[in-house]
Amino acid sequence: MNFDINYLIVFDILTISTAFMLGLLFLTIKSNNRRANIFLGLFLWSLSVEVAGSLMSALSEEDFTESTFEVFQSSLFTIPFLLLYVSQTINTKFKNCYFLLFLPGVLINLVSSLFPEPESWPDFSPVIEYIFNIGLLLYILKLLNNHKLEVRDFYSDLENKTLSWIKNIVYIFLYFHVLWILEDIISFQNEEWASPFAAVSVILTFFMVYWIGYNGFSQAEIFKSKLFVATENATEDSTVFNQTPSTQEFGQFKDIKNQIISEKLFTDVNLNLRSLAEKLQMNEKQLSKLINQQTKSNFYHFINGYRISEFKELLKSPKAQQLSILGLAQEAGFSSKSTFYTAFKTIEGTTPKQYELSLKASE
Repeated sequence: MNFDINYLIVFDILTISTAFMLGLLFLTIKSNNRRANIFLGLFLWSLSVEVAGSLMSALSEEDFTESTFEVFQSSLFTIPFLLLYVSQTINTKFKNCYFLLFLPGVLINLVSSLFPEPESWPDFSPVIEYIFNIGLLLYILKLLNNHKLEVRDFYSDLENKTLSWIKNIVYIFLYFHVLWILEDIISFQNEEWASPFAAVSVILTFFMVYWIGYNGFSQAEIFKSKLFVATENATEDSTVFNQTPSTQEFGQFKDIKNQIISEKLFTDVNLNLRSLAEKLQMNEKQLSKLINQQTKSNFYHFINGYRISEFKELLKSPKAQQLSILGLAQEAGFSSKSTFYTAFKTIEGTTPKQYELSLKASE
């Protein structure tokens, strides 16, 4: 039994020290996403204090030492810091009311320090914590899902994946809360039965901290500006656009396609909705609506269609003797192998290699 206790203590100490150092790095690192990194650093610091509090409570129960962390509970600060990080990362409008989310944590710590409850009184703080944190986690998921719907025509599938790790953090914390609730329920019946839940929580928290650190440093900083550029006449243009007859919309879209093809704008690997709108001298929101209405698909599916056609032409050209399939795909405008293969299989119903072999067989 002593071996198990020491084993979990080592995990807790490593988690605390790693979360603290990673938090310090995020707080001091210079980047264009600095405010978001500050909130991520504070999130990790809050998590380290939370783990430290749990460790000291466990040691106190085993009569190793007196718990010194009972005065401060950070469990109601961790998820609000995560919400602020997500809000800044996806670049939604910052709401000052978010700071009110720290009020429950401040009040509970203030009340517990000024008016300590007798041991005979039931402790309702875990119930408040579970309801509060689960509610915030569900709200974060809603923010991420709404953001995904807004940017589906603006960012590529590869760039969208940079947010998937944040969503996974939310799911992991939801899993933790389910685990802790089960642990509390089972501990009422038999405390020994709850020990495996605590062990799993300690080990998973350790790995989660390292995973957060890795993804936090390796993420692409692509969400630096607002989704839609507000021009001086954006409102006026939007009104005109909505009132334009469908025949004029078709003519406008035809002109757009002609310019995209003649200038081969699709071959720009960094092309997105905003850069295309700037080249076409249009409002990007109008361009997105026009593409959706006329093609019944999103921006990237529309552009990738031209890229696939260009790739097929390049496959028949002398460049096919000089470049690999991936090299030809990059010439056509694809920025990554995975995006290219996915788009090609979706549009052509076969892989690029199979298409190449069928082309050679028909010669």
